[in-house]
Amino acid sequence: MERLLLTPDEAAEALQISKSYLYELKSRNHIPFVKIGANLRFRPEDLREYVDERAEESRRKKRQQEFEP
Repeated sequence: MERLLLTPDEAAEALQISKSYLYELKSRNHIPFVKIGANLRFRPEDLREYVDERAEESRRKKRQQEFEP
């Protein structure tokens, strides 16, 4: 069975970022999270969506630079 939620350590590892940067992204509402009692968790699909959005942003910026004189 696929895991529904990841711990902060697992989420940071999956994104290849530090746990402190993951908390910063969470605090800025860039990555959704789930609280179950005192436990903070992240859904894998939200992490994928975050990465996909960053990739699309990068593609847009690259295209804009190609058309700038």
